[in-house]
Amino acid sequence: MNLSYLFWLVVFLIFSGWLLSAVAFYKLKERWHALGERLLFSGLAAQLLYIVAAYIELDLTPFKNLAGLFLFGSLLVLLLYFLLDFFFANPIFEVIFPPLTLFFMLLSMLLTSQWIQAETFLEEIPVFGHFILSIHAGLTMLGYLLFGVASMTSIYFLVAERQIKAKTIHLIDSKGPSLGFLDRLNHGVIATGFVFITVGLLVGITMKVLTHAAPPELNLRQGLPLLTWLVYAGFLLDRSIQGLSLKTAALWAIGGFFVVMASFAYEIHLLVNR
Repeated sequence: MNLSYLFWLVVFLIFSGWLLSAVAFYKLKERWHALGERLLFSGLAAQLLYIVAAYIELDLTPFKNLAGLFLFGSLLVLLLYFLLDFFFANPIFEVIFPPLTLFFMLLSMLLTSQWIQAETFLEEIPVFGHFILSIHAGLTMLGYLLFGVASMTSIYFLVAERQIKAKTIHLIDSKGPSLGFLDRLNHGVIATGFVFITVGLLVGITMKVLTHAAPPELNLRQGLPLLTWLVYAGFLLDRSIQGLSLKTAALWAIGGFFVVMASFAYEIHLLVNR
């Protein structure tokens, strides 16, 4: 199987589907929207085939090099797209997720030679090592992706709110989701992401115990994920106790994602520079 041709076929299908869906979202072209959905579905199916083939033929596993890790991320984006579209059916997801999927896939193409280090844990626990590491990485990345979705919807919320207040757009004419929908989506994805990252961190601690590693140190690698957890724990606690204004919740989600990006970037830096 020629993986290069398959890769660019995936890129073409997803990009074309996203372009048609984005135009249909703002121009309300139902035929374009239907065609865009079909192209996206075909692209996502081809993406899944490419990922499986790349893992088998090129050994692009998530814990050997960055290409495998980002392919793993693109698969999580695919799963997240279907999950959110099932619970919060709205065309906005077809505008948000395809570019993110393409971003991860293109990064995987650029970073095929960049190896990462995860051998210590896998050597210590050879039977369950890959499974536990997959659970830890998968849940943590899903949590980070959900926080990213909350950040993007919050930016959209702030732009739409400003347009409504400036009377440059009217609610009756708005083509996008309502402010109430965006706020509910924001709260729902943050709550779900918080559960994922909590379990992911607990699995990470379990990994330390199983390898008889030293007790956790107070350093940046442990501190940034913990700070991420505290930021979103504070968001959910404050919202449940006294409530947050819609604008404050949006700003909190955007600010929290800067911590998420710092934590993810620092982890990648450590993985490739051990």
